[in-house]
Amino acid sequence: MNQHMRRLGRSLFLLLGALPVIGGAIGSARAEDATDTTVEPPPHDRYLVKVAVLDDEGAPKLTASAGRLLLFFTPATERWSGTEPSGAPFFHKLQPLASIAASRAGASTVYTIDDASAMVFGRPLDELRGAWRVQAVLDTDFTERGHLGPGNLASEPKVIELSPTQSDEIRLELTRRIEETARPADQQAAGSQVLWIERRSELLSRHFGRPFFLRAGVVLPFGYEDLSFPRRMWPAIYTIGGFGATHLAAAAAAPALRAPAARGAVPQAVWIFLDTETPWGHHGFCDSETNGPVGRALVEEFVPFLEERFRLVSKPEARVLTGHSSGGWTSLHLALTYPETFGPCFASAPDPVDFSAFQKSDLYRDASVFLARDGSETPSYREPLGPDEDRVLMTVREEIATERVLDPTGRSGQQWAAWDAMWSPFDALRGAPRPICDAATGSIDPVTAEAWSRHDIARQFQRDPARIGALFAERIRLVCGTRDSFYLNEAVTRLKSKVDAWRASETSGGGKPPTGPGYIELLDGLTHGSCHAAAQLRFYQEIRAHFIAHGLADAPPRPGAESSSSKP
Repeated sequence: MNQHMRRLGRSLFLLLGALPVIGGAIGSARAEDATDTTVEPPPHDRYLVKVAVLDDEGAPKLTASAGRLLLFFTPATERWSGTEPSGAPFFHKLQPLASIAASRAGASTVYTIDDASAMVFGRPLDELRGAWRVQAVLDTDFTERGHLGPGNLASEPKVIELSPTQSDEIRLELTRRIEETARPADQQAAGSQVLWIERRSELLSRHFGRPFFLRAGVVLPFGYEDLSFPRRMWPAIYTIGGFGATHLAAAAAAPALRAPAARGAVPQAVWIFLDTETPWGHHGFCDSETNGPVGRALVEEFVPFLEERFRLVSKPEARVLTGHSSGGWTSLHLALTYPETFGPCFASAPDPVDFSAFQKSDLYRDASVFLARDGSETPSYREPLGPDEDRVLMTVREEIATERVLDPTGRSGQQWAAWDAMWSPFDALRGAPRPICDAATGSIDPVTAEAWSRHDIARQFQRDPARIGALFAERIRLVCGTRDSFYLNEAVTRLKSKVDAWRASETSGGGKPPTGPGYIELLDGLTHGSCHAAAQLRFYQEIRAHFIAHGLADAPPRPGAESSSSKP
C-alpha cells in the first residue's frame, strides 16, 4: 500500500486504549473538546479519536469527510512483519478489527469509541494482550471498492504493547493519503506492448449520476504492428480476473503472452483484460439495480468500440471469454446471456453456479448460511491437510462478520457484499442492496433468495434445457478442482449431474442431445489455485484449436510441408 500513498502536510490523531467488548451497536461518536482538562480519566480503557487537521501554514482546516473509522490489528511477529494490518481481511488467519461511524472531522474534534459505538470482529479487543501491530484507516471514499480506496487516510503501522494492569493509551497519526493505483505506462516496445483503454459509458454514467468509465488492459499479438504481416484482422480473448483483480493484470500477463518462445502455445489474439470493479465490488457484468446495466454497457458500448479500435473480427466465434473464480462465473454469465455476441467460454473454479450448493449451503432450503443442518458451523475457506482431510480457516459466520465491521451499510466491497450488489433488489430505505442473510444470525431471506435465483445458472438450465444445454455442449468448457478452497466444486458437481441427467434422458427417449467440444469436469485433488494453473495450460491449447477450426489462426505446418511445397 505504501506506493499508493503520499505524506500529508497535516495530522489526524487517534488516542487508543484497549478496544471495547464485542457486540456493541453502531452509534455516533461523541465529539468532545480536546482542550477540556476537567474531565476525569475514565475508569476503563477506551479509544479517543482526536482530529487536528492543519493546512500547510498550520491553520485549522476541515479535510476529513464523514465515513467510517477502522482499526486493524496483526500480531507483532516476524511472520506478519511485511504485511500491513489494513490489508485485512486475511482469510488464512482472520485478525481483530473494529470500526465506528465518523462524522465530518474538524480541528480539535475527539471521537469516543466505547461499547455503545464500536463494532468489533474477533474476541473482545480489551482482552488482547502483548505485542500487536495496529493501523487506522479513515474510509471516506465511496467511488472505489473497499477501505483502501483513493482519498482515504491511513496511519503508519505501529507496534503496541497491551497490558491488562493499566489503561493503555496509544497515539496514531493518519499521515498517508491513499492514491489511485498507478497503472504502468503504455509499453510501446515490441514484445511488451500493453495499452490502457478507458471509455466513458453513457449507460453507467446515467445510472451512477457521475462519469463512469469502462476500462481494459490490452495486450497485442505478435505481428499486429507489422504492416506486412499476413493477418490484419484479429480474434479477441476477453479475460476476467478473480475477485479483486482489475484490468491492470494485463501488465503482469504481457511478458508471457508476448514472449517469442510462447507463440506456439499462447493463442495469437488481442488479449483484453476487463475491469469488473464498482464501489460495491466485483460486478460480474451482471445488470442489477445496484451496479447498473454493466452487461449492456459492455456489449452495446465497449465491445463495438474495442473492435473498431483494434481491428477485431466482429463475429461471436472470434470473441472468446475466459476467467477464473469470480471471473469464471462472469465469463459463464456473459456466454449464456449474450450468445449472439460471445462465442466459446473457458471458465475455471467459478463462483457458485448452482445456488442449491452455494458453497456448503442450499439457499432455497436451509434456514441459515451460518449453520449446517446438523448444527455445525458452515465453512467458507479451507486448505488440504492430506488426501481426505481439510483444515477450515474461515467460516461463513466469520467472513460475513468481518464485512459487517468494515461497513455495516453493505459497502465493504468484499465477497458477500458484491454478491448482494449483483443479484439482490435495491433497498431504497437502506440505501443498499437487500442482503441475502441477516448479518448477525445468518438467517436466509427467502425474498432475496428468490431474486437471486434468476442468476442461478443451474436454474437457468432447468428452465430452458434445450437452449442452455446446447450452449454447454457447443461452447462451454468448465473445470473445477475437487478440493476447491472455497468449496466451489459443490455447485459445479451438482450442475454437472443435472446436465448429464438431461442428456441421458434425451438419449433414452430417442432424442439427440446437442454435441460439441463443451464439457464440465472435476479435476481430482486440485484446489482453487492449482486448478487455475492447470486450466490455463489446457485452455490455451483448446483456444488455439478453436481459432484454427474457424479460420482465425493458421494451422501449424505439417512435418515436411515446407520442403514439399518448394518442389517445382
